[in-house]
Amino acid sequence: MEKKHLNKTLLIIGAFLVSLVVIYFIYRDYRPEINLLLHYNSHNQMVLLHLIRSHGLSTMLLLLLLIGIFNAIPGMSNSVICIFAGLCYGPWIGFLINWLGNIIGNCAVMSLIREVDISKRTKKSKLLSYLLHQKHPLVGLTIGYMIPIIPSALVNYAGARLNLTRSRFLTMVAIGMAPTSFIYAFGGDAIFRGDGKRIIIAVIAIVIILLGYLLVRKLISNAHLEHEAA
Repeated sequence: MEKKHLNKTLLIIGAFLVSLVVIYFIYRDYRPEINLLLHYNSHNQMVLLHLIRSHGLSTMLLLLLLIGIFNAIPGMSNSVICIFAGLCYGPWIGFLINWLGNIIGNCAVMSLIREVDISKRTKKSKLLSYLLHQKHPLVGLTIGYMIPIIPSALVNYAGARLNLTRSRFLTMVAIGMAPTSFIYAFGGDAIFRGDGKRIIIAVIAIVIILLGYLLVRKLISNAHLEHEAA
């Protein structure tokens, strides 16, 4: 008897609807700041800066939830929300919001990945094959989580195929999501402070991550050519 799978499209639509509700509540919390931005001048600058960083736990949890949802939706980037978290709460609290949100998002995907019908295109992905057939797959998956351009759903599917234990999975996600979570929070705080040097550092860090992605792509291409030659 063929196993029944959860409808992936309905799951994605449901996640989008929930994210819209969360965005509405975040917008409601930040409505005073938005009004000040629309009528921005030098006189209300200090008021705006004070209001942005005066939000409490409820808004923090909403941002954490939105980061987790966007992380879980295939093809959706949560980088803008992560930067916003750093802007609103500073580099360290912003980092915790980003980090925990990304961990929760990946845990949600991993809990559902075996119940969803994975497309043939994903199963035949060169990147998936590279993640599964290297000497140190756990290191490879951790690096996969570090590079935001690599779809986290693909990395999670590779983890499911390797039958990772819960502790190993959580360790990889926690380590893998830490660098970009901090970089985005650091960059958001730099924007808030208008610190040009910090903004440049954040941009350089993001460029290094992109170069890492290109390196991974090159390694995958070389591995594929070697496999064909063999």
